[in-house]
Amino acid sequence: MKKIYTLIAILALSISMFAQAPEKMSYQAVVRDASGVLITSSSVGVRLSVVQGTPTGTTVYSETHSATSNVNGLISVEIGGGTTVSGTFSTITWATNTYYIKTEIDPVGGTTYTISGTSQLISVPYALYSKISGSSTPGPAGPTGSPGPTGPTGASGGGDTTWLKTGNNIYNNNFGYNVGIGTNAPLSMLSISDTNADMRIGYPNSYNNANSGVLSFEERISDPLGCGLLFQHNGFENRLFIMGRCPTNDTIASFPRSSSSGTNINGRLRVGDLSLATNPLSVSGNSDFSGNVTITGNLNVTGSISKGSGTFKIDHPLDPANKYLIHSFVESPEMTNVYSGNISTNANGYATVTLPDYFEAANKDFRYQLTVIGFFTQVIVKEKIRNNSFVIQTKTPNVEVSWQVTGVRADNYANENRIEPVVIKETPGTYLHPKVHGQSADKSEEAVRVKKELERIKAIEAASNDADK
Repeated sequence: MKKIYTLIAILALSISMFAQAPEKMSYQAVVRDASGVLITSSSVGVRLSVVQGTPTGTTVYSETHSATSNVNGLISVEIGGGTTVSGTFSTITWATNTYYIKTEIDPVGGTTYTISGTSQLISVPYALYSKISGSSTPGPAGPTGSPGPTGPTGASGGGDTTWLKTGNNIYNNNFGYNVGIGTNAPLSMLSISDTNADMRIGYPNSYNNANSGVLSFEERISDPLGCGLLFQHNGFENRLFIMGRCPTNDTIASFPRSSSSGTNINGRLRVGDLSLATNPLSVSGNSDFSGNVTITGNLNVTGSISKGSGTFKIDHPLDPANKYLIHSFVESPEMTNVYSGNISTNANGYATVTLPDYFEAANKDFRYQLTVIGFFTQVIVKEKIRNNSFVIQTKTPNVEVSWQVTGVRADNYANENRIEPVVIKETPGTYLHPKVHGQSADKSEEAVRVKKELERIKAIEAASNDADK
């Protein structure tokens, strides 16, 4: 069995504890093997424990060290400065009990410890207690010394510059003064000047907190409910919110920091009710765009589209590098679907046109057009559409016929959202395109709508300002 001879020298602890010296005890030990030979210049694993009451009592603190013995087999560590295993060294109540130091050592530097012994702490550690003790009785006051020399006159004051503390608040009552960090010439009430200027607001010592920091710009800072603009980081959702508050919060935009898997997501802007939004730009509610909008990719609209005109625009098939080919949409006052094709009649002059299996479920009010190709002959719709097909008959057999069928949409969405070809304007006297009617721009529906909305917002702000007074 390996032996150690422990020398505990609590030299660092003295009355200087009142000057906030580190709460540690110097510890030295000489390590020998089973033959009594010194273990020199070797890595040694050490576990030290403070035991309360008896040598085998309760362990109130334990820590480990990795030490190196010197040429004399001596190791030196500081109790209170190792890697904590259990307990808190600074909270040990030295004055209320008897304590022992239990020493365990692994001479090869690991954590397979050999218990060598336990020794009682006699008196020196209790200097730690003196820093919190209030039981000492003060001695008598000494004689008053002679007055010292008069100090130099200080600079002229600019008011009360004292920082005051009330409860958990630290404040300065001065007005018109600036505070500088890293600069002696602050240009604002708080100026931070450094090549790596950094200001941090957040929740201490943990992650995933819903309120991980708020930066608030208030209209009236004394209002307990708040009225202003907030920047809030929600660590639980990994989002930065921009919110208006007066007094309840209303989300203006939300920027996710990352996905739940940790993959970075760049450039997200969310406006409105965004609990289910997943795309880089998500807008919930009515939105206005004034000017041109370019979409590179697909546009998916689940509602209706109203437009002044519509076209397709592609690279010209015959000169794609230099020209576009542009065609206009086919317009109708009804929701019309168009189906077409070519078919040849048989030897008896008949042909059956088969339509998609959804045709009759999606359409109603069918219209037919037939054109004979290559012959002067008669052609008729022999049998109208039934079971998603219809029959053509030509007077001359084996004739090719070009056919077209149109139907008015009859699906549920169309039935609930029929087009009204003529609608009275909500704001008479305005124009969608005032220029083509010889009118000024302020006669446009958009200009009048924006003007009314600005007036509405101004009235709300005025009412809010009156309520704040």
